[in-house]
Amino acid sequence: MFDASLMRHRDSELSRRALTIVIFAIACVVFGVTAPSFFTGSNLRAIELSSSVLLIASIGATFVILMGSIDLSIGAIASFCGMLVARTAPDLGLWSIAIACLVGVVFGAINGAVYVYLRIPSILVTLGTATALSGAALFISDGRSLTVSDPAVIDFAQGAPVVLVPNAVLISVVIFVAAIFLGDRTRFGRMTLAIGSDEQTAALIGVKVRLIKVQAFALSGLLAGFAGALLAARLGSATVTMGGYMTLDTITAVVVGGTAITGGVGNVSLTIIGVLFITTLSNGMNILALPPYLQTIVQGTIILLAVLLNTKRASAEDVR
Repeated sequence: MFDASLMRHRDSELSRRALTIVIFAIACVVFGVTAPSFFTGSNLRAIELSSSVLLIASIGATFVILMGSIDLSIGAIASFCGMLVARTAPDLGLWSIAIACLVGVVFGAINGAVYVYLRIPSILVTLGTATALSGAALFISDGRSLTVSDPAVIDFAQGAPVVLVPNAVLISVVIFVAAIFLGDRTRFGRMTLAIGSDEQTAALIGVKVRLIKVQAFALSGLLAGFAGALLAARLGSATVTMGGYMTLDTITAVVVGGTAITGGVGNVSLTIIGVLFITTLSNGMNILALPPYLQTIVQGTIILLAVLLNTKRASAEDVR
């Protein structure tokens, strides 16, 4: 009985994953036919670069969502850290990126600590952090766009030691591989999944639930900060709203990839499917010059459909 149930669950997972890949392939064909520039080298490179930054941020979001929580501060942390890099790069060079990562870890850990120890829902905690950081970004930039002037910082993202493969893409691949190992081969990865599946049972078997939660949010903050720094280096400038798209896009990518929004089901390796799907869809709609409001409607619809596919896995009331 157990084996049959497990097989049905596995078949269901494969079906959902196959459906996402089929829809992704159809979208590529449609964009290729309606927009001849879609399959050009320059456009594929643009998709590659956009996917690299979003993948890094989405990896952190994956671990948080696997626990059944939500991080709405990813975009704000990315924007703030990107502004911080632009502000400090002339004096600190590549160390400005390290500082951005450190700041990301701090805010992520604060999110986790407030959520865990004050028992405030993660969605509210991270929304508050996002609002505060948006104001802080305005303060350090005086509301202006800041230029990233240090050549070493710019080369960190834009350089291409391998032909046609920029540093940003190579870095994202390394982080992705490391995250798969972290999720599949370490106690931390297994425990995030256990917490999302059944937090009370996880606590009973000795899982340090509070510590794992704080660590997951700290990791999310770290990768959001690094994604913001990488984005600023890639663009050569930073704005207050530069990472704003990441919050919605990371959640969409994680859920579309196959990780349940209610936690306990999924893994990091699935996230790349969602990232490529979302990035390609956004790129194609931009090429077709679809109005921004229509693009938002499409993305919102995709989230709803992805969540509906996951409704049998857990109850929506389990979202924490």
